[in-house]
Amino acid sequence: MRGQAVRSRVVLLARLLMLAAVPACASAGQDRESALDFDILYQPVVIDNAQYQTIITKPKAEGRYPAILLIAGLGCYSLDHLKADDIYAQLLYGLTRRGYVTMRVEKNGEGQSQGPPCDSPQSDLQLAMRRSLAGLNLLADSKFVNPENIFILAHSIGPLEGVLVAQKFPVRGFIAAETIGKSWFEYELENTRRQMLMLGASYDVTDRTVRIVERCSHRFLVEKQRPDVVLKDSPECADSVNTFGVSYTYLQQIADLDLAVEWKKVDVPVLVTWGSSDPTTTADQSQYLVDMINSFHPGRAMYAEFPGMGHGLDQSPSPRAWLEAVQKQQHGPFDQSFLDRVTHWLAKTTQSKH
Repeated sequence: MRGQAVRSRVVLLARLLMLAAVPACASAGQDRESALDFDILYQPVVIDNAQYQTIITKPKAEGRYPAILLIAGLGCYSLDHLKADDIYAQLLYGLTRRGYVTMRVEKNGEGQSQGPPCDSPQSDLQLAMRRSLAGLNLLADSKFVNPENIFILAHSIGPLEGVLVAQKFPVRGFIAAETIGKSWFEYELENTRRQMLMLGASYDVTDRTVRIVERCSHRFLVEKQRPDVVLKDSPECADSVNTFGVSYTYLQQIADLDLAVEWKKVDVPVLVTWGSSDPTTTADQSQYLVDMINSFHPGRAMYAEFPGMGHGLDQSPSPRAWLEAVQKQQHGPFDQSFLDRVTHWLAKTTQSKH
C-alpha cells in the first residue's frame, strides 16, 4: 500500500497554496498589532452592508507615500495579530520601514470582519474582488498615500484574484509572487504529478493518481458539481474535492478563469517571482505568465528567480524539504532577498513615467 501512503502525503496538491503562508496569528482577544518605528492603523470598510477590517502600516513622518495592497494566499484565516516571525509581517513591516504604506483586508468572517463565513458558498471570487477594491479605494482616499502610486502584491493564488481587481482600479504596478500562468485545472494535474514523484511515488502509482484527479476534478471544477455530490458515488475523489475549508464556489470560479484573457486587460508593469525551493509551482509557470503578458503588452512583465526560496517566501534547501516542513507546520526564515528585490522594483517603477 505504498502508493496509498504516498498519495496521502500529496493530499496537499495545489492546496499548498493555502497552507504556505497562513499567518502565525496570536490568540483571539490579543491587543492589536503595534510598532515603535512606524504606525499601524485599523480602519473599517463597508462591503455589501457589512463591516470589514483593514490593517494599515505607514511611516510615522507626514507625507504621501506609495502604497501596497497585499492579496494573500488561499484559505480561511485572519491577517491580524501577526507574530514577529511571521513571513507576511516581515514582508509588510519591512516595506513600511523602507517608505511604503501597506494594507491587508481581513477576509469575510475572519478576525473583526463581518460578512458571510469564509467557507460558505456566498464567499466567492466576486466577494474577494470587492474586498480588495474596497481596500484600494480606502488607500486612494488616505491623506498619507500617493494615489498615483498604489500597487498590488498578490501571493500564491492571490494574482488570480488580483488580475480581476486590477481591471477595476488604476494600480501603478503588480507583483505576482509564486503563482501560475495556466488554467487552474491544468495546473492541478501538473502539480499532482510533480509532487508525487518528488515525494517518491512510482511512475505507475503517479499515473493512476493523476487519472483519478483528472476525472474527479473535471466533475468538481468543470461540471461544477458540489463536493458532496461527487463523493456520494466516487469516494476516491476525496482528495480532489477537498477544499481545505474554503468555499467550493470560490474554487470553481477560479477554475473558470481564462488567465490570458484576463491579463490581456491589464496594462501595467508586472514583476513575476518564483523561488527555486517552491514545490507548488514552477519556473515554467512563472515564465509562461511573463511571456503571456509581454505578448499583449511588450516589455511590461519581468521575471525574478530566488535561489532557495520556498512557496511561503521562506528559505529552504529544496522543494521536497519545503514540502516536508509544511507538513510539520514549520517554515524557514524569511528570504530577505525577496524584500530587497521587490523594494528595488517598486522604487524603479514609481520613478518611471506612466
